[in-house]
Amino acid sequence: MSAFDLDFFDSGRRRRTSLATGWDVRFEDVAPVRGFRWNKGGRGFAGWYYAVTTGGHVGYESWLERDRLILLDFAPDVVGIASQPFWLHWREAEMKRRHAPDYFVRLADGGARVVDVRAEDDLDERTAEAFAATERACSAVGWEFAHVGVPDAVVMANLRWLARYRHGRCGRETDVAERLVEVFRQPQGLRAGAEEAGDVLRVLPVLFHLLWTGALRADLGGALLSSGTVVHTPEGPVVGLQRRGRDHGLLRPRPDTRGEGSQMRKLSRPATIGVGDRVRFAGQVRAVLAVSAHMVTLADESNSPRDVPLAVLLGDENFEVLNSPVRLPLPPVSLLEALPVHAREKALWWEGHILEVLHGVDPKADEDAGPRPEYDPARHSLTARERAKAAELTAAGYRVSVSTVGNFRRRYQAEGLLGLADRRPVRKKPQFGSVADVVVEAMRQAIKEGVDDSTRTGTYIIWRTGEILRENGETVELPSQATLYRLLAKLTYGKPVSATARNRRSRAHGAKTPFGQWTVFAPGEVVQIDSTPLDILVRLDDGVVGKVELTGMIDVATRTVPAAVLRPTTKSVDASVLLARALTPEVMRPNWVEALRMSRSVLPYRRLLDIDERLEHAAAKPVIVPEMIVCDHGKVFVSRNFRASCRFLEIDFQPTHKASPFQKGHVEKMLDSVGTLFAQFVAGFTGRSTDHRGRNLDKQCLWSLPELQELLDEWLVAKWQNREHDGLRDPLHPGRSFTPNEKYAALVEACGYVPVALSAEDYIELLPSAWRAVNDYGIRIKRRTYDGPGLIRRQHSGVTEKKGLWEVHHDPYDISRIWVRNHHGQGEWVEATWKHLRHTPVPFGELAWEHAARGLPEGTEAEIAEAAAALLTRAHAGPQDTKAKPKKRTRRDKTVAARTKATSPVPLPPPVPHPAPEPERAEEEEPLAKVIPLGLFDPLADPWKSR
Repeated sequence: MSAFDLDFFDSGRRRRTSLATGWDVRFEDVAPVRGFRWNKGGRGFAGWYYAVTTGGHVGYESWLERDRLILLDFAPDVVGIASQPFWLHWREAEMKRRHAPDYFVRLADGGARVVDVRAEDDLDERTAEAFAATERACSAVGWEFAHVGVPDAVVMANLRWLARYRHGRCGRETDVAERLVEVFRQPQGLRAGAEEAGDVLRVLPVLFHLLWTGALRADLGGALLSSGTVVHTPEGPVVGLQRRGRDHGLLRPRPDTRGEGSQMRKLSRPATIGVGDRVRFAGQVRAVLAVSAHMVTLADESNSPRDVPLAVLLGDENFEVLNSPVRLPLPPVSLLEALPVHAREKALWWEGHILEVLHGVDPKADEDAGPRPEYDPARHSLTARERAKAAELTAAGYRVSVSTVGNFRRRYQAEGLLGLADRRPVRKKPQFGSVADVVVEAMRQAIKEGVDDSTRTGTYIIWRTGEILRENGETVELPSQATLYRLLAKLTYGKPVSATARNRRSRAHGAKTPFGQWTVFAPGEVVQIDSTPLDILVRLDDGVVGKVELTGMIDVATRTVPAAVLRPTTKSVDASVLLARALTPEVMRPNWVEALRMSRSVLPYRRLLDIDERLEHAAAKPVIVPEMIVCDHGKVFVSRNFRASCRFLEIDFQPTHKASPFQKGHVEKMLDSVGTLFAQFVAGFTGRSTDHRGRNLDKQCLWSLPELQELLDEWLVAKWQNREHDGLRDPLHPGRSFTPNEKYAALVEACGYVPVALSAEDYIELLPSAWRAVNDYGIRIKRRTYDGPGLIRRQHSGVTEKKGLWEVHHDPYDISRIWVRNHHGQGEWVEATWKHLRHTPVPFGELAWEHAARGLPEGTEAEIAEAAAALLTRAHAGPQDTKAKPKKRTRRDKTVAARTKATSPVPLPPPVPHPAPEPERAEEEEPLAKVIPLGLFDPLADPWKSR
């Protein structure tokens, strides 16, 4: 035990201690000791899985580890899980070694289990040594250790499906749960029991939740879940995989399908049997008369046919195929067609002569004609027949030797007709001709260097190739310019160096292996999110023209766009608000036509309305509850605020690899389609670059940002949701494609519907957070002071990891108030308002505040508030018509004012009423310090004279 050390985080600080003194730490609550990596081209996908066992995110480094997390979350004896909990240090052969186990698991009986996840075929010697050392360390302190690999495919597929319903919201309808328990007291099929309990849209989520929790049972290891899967209560028959046994979360491969004793390893491909073959069976030689899928007909000694099962025939110890006829290979037609006409004719000419040598009969002779005497196989050997053919052809004037005939005969038997053809016209040449390999590699390096650089021409690449050769000390002479240009064309085929920088980066960092199929079966199972500039000019306040950013998300299963938000600049709060909008029905607007109502669509409106009353006035767009969010590494999406929002809504968080946009190709395509199908029809369309931009666009009649947002919302409901998508084709009927609404209506029948309603407290949880001290004057955030009657002043919050600070949530687009979590109470929110609110209009944007603060870096809080308020007042009032010429505002001032007014906040639910605030107390004036004047700085003075 003394040979091992533990290195981990304790209350946010790094700590290292011996295993003997640190084994009793609650490692299920520690932070990971190493960060996750998403390098481009990486093998594993790291992310965070929301575990209901812990009530928070647990990290994983690959999807295999994610599968094991699902198994651990499903196991009833697991009460705590931590990812990469500690570094285990030890010495091995005078060498320092360390290893971070994948998971630390706390069991219900107080015990502990350390889990390492690695596929059996990916286990090298060094990793096996690390696992062995970890097992010794665990044994010394009484912990369990488990090395687990790939779980059973059927079990894992079923648990991935049930994991979608692990959340408590899926089982909150207790009346439905009670009916299901009564229905399944008598075992019956899953679908039949669900229909007996009520509407499947309401019942199925509760049913799957009960299967996850163990209140109902089913065989999860025998076959995939289906309508006929037998479901029963725990008192029913025990079959298959159940939620019992402490090793359930650590399933090992079946002993009969893997390992040295596996019967599967002993099977080999049976010999090929055809009609006319002679086989040895039951100690006798018999002829094969007929062959079917399961039966073989053999000629018996008495000439009466005998049917023998194929399994019996192949299982006979003495079975042997004695003389199967050799079938000539089929000629590759495509290669024959590539040959010149004269080459094909000569090959056909030779085929007739070779067939006569092999079988004795000329193919052009009559059917009743027998072999000529010199080619009769019964009288002459193959060599003699070849000599006869050589003599015959020589006498005809072709001068063919015996060895030539023999060579053609062997090539024909091995390659068929193609072996007789002259393939010199289609012979493969070296890919790069006579160019030296070092020149090819140097040019490849030059092309690779320019992937992330600005676009250059081929002239630069050729020049850089010569420079690389000189840097490497190569003395090879460069080919001619024409040859180098031909080489460049071959090396950049399909990805020219003169293409746009974006195109080159996309191709260079694209997938290096064949694309896999990400199978998604349920709405919300995988939702991708991204942001991009929208190619439309909008007229912001005060006449300022600018572009906006579109942040949108798409459901992979149905191609539904749950929400799309237009903002001047995207912030993390926009991504969080996007989640809130996705969980909220799209309400009909007064000017929308009645045909856009959900009640007029293919969606099961009446049945959904019985479950979610919010759909009464909803437009024809389904509500998608994300189960997993896939995003790139933009600051908006990997921010702490957005991750906290995903954790609050119990959503898995899966970043893609860096510089790999193809891994979220659905949302990339959706954003591109918005530009093609929507943006180009809108006034102010700019095109994707300056080369495509028209003239005087800013003088057109442009839409305002709120108007453009409403247009986009209406277009998504009217066009996108009712447009057939190629990605939604039925695999069994490829000619039929679905619209997003039709696909959702089909999938919801198998998945059910679970509404997620957000309250005012939920909205506050989605806002960005900060940790601040509460002083006598209130809370200060970015030189703004907030105060409220319910604040607990000058006290420790009780959160040791944050040094006693208080959790504060604020809206960057509405700085009029903040919310402080009451850590001394039940976690309720205490509202605090800005002390200078009476001087400033609301909403007041963070962008305008920061701009004013830069203008007055030394100004007081009140002066900054007055300056920002004056900026908005001037923007709202417009130019002054006075004789005195006003000070001209900069373009930055106009843009800031316009964007500030454009970023109106999402409407909040009505706040909880608070008692009237007490009269504001004057802040105590602090005594002024003694002022010590500073001397003037003389750059020419000798600095050593002052010492």
